[in-house]
Amino acid sequence: MMAAETPAERVAEFRRNVWDHTVDPFQLRFDTPPPLSEDDLRALESLVTSLSVGESDEQVAAELLAEVRARPEFILTVLQAIGSTRNKILTDLRAATAGQNLRIPGSPTSLHRNERVWQAAGLYIAVRFRQIFSPLIPLTSGRDYALETLNRATWPGWIRQERAKRQGHEAENRLAVLYVALNIPFEPAEKAENPLTQDAQISGVSFDLVIPSRDEPLVCVKSTLHSSNIGQYGTSKDLLEVQQAAAVLAENFPANTPTLLAMIDGVGCLSNRVGLEGILTAANEFCQFKTLWKAAALAAQRLNLEITVALPEEHLASHRPFLARCGDTVRVRPLTEQAALDTPGWVQAGEGFIARGHR
Repeated sequence: MMAAETPAERVAEFRRNVWDHTVDPFQLRFDTPPPLSEDDLRALESLVTSLSVGESDEQVAAELLAEVRARPEFILTVLQAIGSTRNKILTDLRAATAGQNLRIPGSPTSLHRNERVWQAAGLYIAVRFRQIFSPLIPLTSGRDYALETLNRATWPGWIRQERAKRQGHEAENRLAVLYVALNIPFEPAEKAENPLTQDAQISGVSFDLVIPSRDEPLVCVKSTLHSSNIGQYGTSKDLLEVQQAAAVLAENFPANTPTLLAMIDGVGCLSNRVGLEGILTAANEFCQFKTLWKAAALAAQRLNLEITVALPEEHLASHRPFLARCGDTVRVRPLTEQAALDTPGWVQAGEGFIARGHR
């Protein structure tokens, strides 16, 4: 029996035979779109004409609705034209209507069947249609509007990868900027200027931010953002990382275990309820973009710094358990005295405001 290939030999074989997707017939058939039908051309031209005569986004959405009721599949043509996808509009609408008890259907061709859903979907499409197609309206001579339209239509796909990379670091950047504004120490300090800076390492585990330092951590942050459906694998991977982080902190700092803060947000996290609940349970505390103030309050509590948190009245009750855990160093007040908040020292943090000291 022949001996098995060495790892190096198997890697070499893989490299020799790696799939060249650029010449695969299956892939090539996706590169060129089919021509638009006469009905699609007529409907698109009509929508552009509506823009040229100054119709509002609501009027454009109403015209689109009439066309989609007659031909539901036309909405797919419009989504392609504005650089969207079948799934992107659905996840964006779920995020935009998350607090409205509104069920977004599983297909764009069904969006017109519910009046409240279409109110959101129609404006979503109309705004983006105007952005892409308004250059076709020749308001100024000597400009190639068709090429500018092409530029706008292709931009979302072109920038998608860069946006995904930057989005993954946006949470820690906003936290770092908030800590700088409140003079709360953290590492890596460079995150406030360059969120792509390497994470802080503790026993081989990466943390997006550590307060106040790697050597004496009191709060350790793991952040994750998912604006689209990531399925079982992605959410479970996030959970495993949070569980690993919690275990490392407990093992390395048994006498004064740092608080593990999960900065987690995005409608994509809802695609796996079990994974989401696991993260929120494995972390000691969590915050989101709207509740960014919690990250400042938590750091102040662990550092024994006096701060004041101003919150909208309706949020005070829902966050009472968290605020009670923060103790006496964190003072809370209703977000009603706007004149006082306009004085120097207040920093907006999500839907709340933070100031150093008790005010």
